[in-house]
Amino acid sequence: MERPLFLPLFSIVSGLSLAGLFFRFFPAPYVFPLLAVAFCAIFLKNRYPFLISVSLLLFVWGNLSLQPFLQPHHGPDHIVNFASEEPVTVEGIIDGRPEATEQGSRLYLRVERVYRKGSSAPASGRLLLYIGEGRVELLTGDRVRFVSRIHKPRNYGLPGEFDYGRYLALRNVFATGFVKGADDVILIREGVGNRAQRRIDAVAVQMGKFIGMHVPPAEGSILRALLLGDMGYVSKATKDAYTRTGVNHILSISGFHVGIVAIFMFHLLFCVAKTSEFLLLHLNLRRFALVLTLPAVIFYLFLSGAAPATTRSVVMIAAYIAALLLEREVDPINSLMLAAMFILALSPPALFEISFQLSFLALWGILVLTPLFMTPFRAVESPILRKVILFFMASAAATAATIFPVAYYFHRASITGLISNFFVVPLMGYGAVVLGFTALLFVFPAPVIAVPLFAAAAFLVKLSNGIIMYLARIPILTFLNPTRLDLFLFYIFFVSLTFIRAKGARVLCCGSIAAALAVSGAIPHDRDAGSLKITFFSVGQGEATLITFPDGTRMLIDGGGSARVGGADVGERLLAPALWKMGVRSLDYMVLTHPHPDHLQGLTFIAANFRVGEFWEGGSFVESADYRELKRILAEKQVPVRRVDASAGPIKVGGAVIEPLAPFVHHSHKLFDEYADVNEESLVFRLVLGSFAVLFTGDAGRDTEELLLARPELLKCNILKVPHHGSRHSNSIPFLRATAPEIAVISAGYGNSFHLPAQETLDSLHRLGITVYRTDCDGTVEAVHDGRGGNASIRTFRMETD
Repeated sequence: MERPLFLPLFSIVSGLSLAGLFFRFFPAPYVFPLLAVAFCAIFLKNRYPFLISVSLLLFVWGNLSLQPFLQPHHGPDHIVNFASEEPVTVEGIIDGRPEATEQGSRLYLRVERVYRKGSSAPASGRLLLYIGEGRVELLTGDRVRFVSRIHKPRNYGLPGEFDYGRYLALRNVFATGFVKGADDVILIREGVGNRAQRRIDAVAVQMGKFIGMHVPPAEGSILRALLLGDMGYVSKATKDAYTRTGVNHILSISGFHVGIVAIFMFHLLFCVAKTSEFLLLHLNLRRFALVLTLPAVIFYLFLSGAAPATTRSVVMIAAYIAALLLEREVDPINSLMLAAMFILALSPPALFEISFQLSFLALWGILVLTPLFMTPFRAVESPILRKVILFFMASAAATAATIFPVAYYFHRASITGLISNFFVVPLMGYGAVVLGFTALLFVFPAPVIAVPLFAAAAFLVKLSNGIIMYLARIPILTFLNPTRLDLFLFYIFFVSLTFIRAKGARVLCCGSIAAALAVSGAIPHDRDAGSLKITFFSVGQGEATLITFPDGTRMLIDGGGSARVGGADVGERLLAPALWKMGVRSLDYMVLTHPHPDHLQGLTFIAANFRVGEFWEGGSFVESADYRELKRILAEKQVPVRRVDASAGPIKVGGAVIEPLAPFVHHSHKLFDEYADVNEESLVFRLVLGSFAVLFTGDAGRDTEELLLARPELLKCNILKVPHHGSRHSNSIPFLRATAPEIAVISAGYGNSFHLPAQETLDSLHRLGITVYRTDCDGTVEAVHDGRGGNASIRTFRMETD
């Protein structure tokens, strides 16, 4: 079958990729000569000049369509120009359905006015407002006001980091704000704009409240996600379990859900229409039911938030219905490409949505791979057995089509989806979705009918949760670590498999790509193998450092964290993805310098998800919940624990020597009431490799520094990890002179409320001629020493990513 949409779609995607991945843009005037050439080519007998010129035109259009997002030209009144550490009052209109998070909310606003210093000024642009705690009772189109500091989105500068700055830019958001609670957002006026969407959102909110009133929270949160696209009430543990088992797609409304709703609505309308004698005599009931199905599906699209995967499915259903009405044969691949072109025409940045890519790839895999996987089972005659095999093969096809992108974006993948889907799809898809959607129809006209339907759906969700929690114990894949080149080859493999007609050429091309992927996976990507590499991670206002010794031994010192209650898990969100991207799957040593949250919290996730050979800590104990959880995980995994203090002698690790210098007294058990006391118990040690040395200091204060100065010969180093994030209560001039480093590295969060590093410390370092690197300004800092003398070479990830 002809697939004429391939070339136009390929051209658009190529143009978008050139802009989105490499930030290269064509000059806008290129469009006009291409339009002229395309117009002239219409009159030529040969169609190829027209196809080529149109393809080039679409390529340039795709490329230029991202320029307003990635190279914006903001006017003087744009909200981004109000970014500063001084709070301002912002007034604007909610520009999208409020998104619930586990503890708070997120609001996208179209800014109208800013008030500061007793005056007001008109403002423009979109802003993302984070609400720390509580859900807002607001809707699309409401005018609100709040007080917040305005910040520009900024990445941390980490290996494998999700590019959050670009993510927001592609949503036309270039500024963010934060308020502590929902009460800090004041409603000025309801329904100022986008009243149609507001009415739909109001219906969704009322339906969500109805579910919350009549269904237990564990099951009700999932029903909200399945039926209304509201993931904010699903607990983190549940999300993690569904992700680990490879069925997290069931929680976000996609083509699967829309397809089920469409089929249900078709059969419902068909059955109702059959009761009318007039309709039976005058209409083709199947076509009539199909046509009426489309408005219902479109309403469900907006009711659920119009996610890309949902939009794609509605477009495909519309194309299928149109083809049936026109009595044309429908090619699923053509429908899929039509849906992609439609979505990209409406929203070019959608190409870089992970959900967009995975949903299209999953369906693409099902359409292309399932027939291949079913080839060995052609002889199966039993209809039931054949359907069971088909179900498994479709699940395997979707998994195979998405495993590389999932591993690339999330640094891990699950193969248990084959088992999980076998149970979850019937329970949640054909069961809970159908019952829940039926219940939604009765929420307003007949609540007494909706309640038992929701109860039945909740029972199926409870069964599914039990199965998923059990299967979540199976380990996930973390050894698959594809590069961008691998991902590109993977996509080319699918294109070749789908669009190359000649069997021999298709086999040759796909085989060559598969071989290239195998070779790429076998080639080690560590350019610093055999050297000592020290990676000072940029993890905000915390600290985490990875030492890779010349023999490959790895030691992680601290894990970062947040002092704010309910803050993001630094280990899961920042540190683990960076380690996975670097190819780290196990740690020989995990070191905790002292148990403050900004050094401890991230280690909990790392300990639970990485193999750890040995755990080191100093003499201090703090009976905090984070510390107890870390020790529980270490005990459960039978990780040896070693206490290290100044009384310990030199320890040989990976071809280097670790010289413990502090704490000075070994405490078998000590509880600290003062924050500073724990800092003074920080584990301090020097790493020595030949004539090269690095001094790690934790959060040691001046009291510890004075004690260390008793043996200044042990403090000499080439690189100093500056104590306590550059605090003025550490880093005395005598201490800095005794260490005499050439390079100093400061771990600190950008614009942190502690105002670290202190200007006093920075002045001292500069006066002594010490080169300073800061994770808040430079991102992750890597120091590499080849062991042959001299200082280390330095790389910073902020420079590489900006």
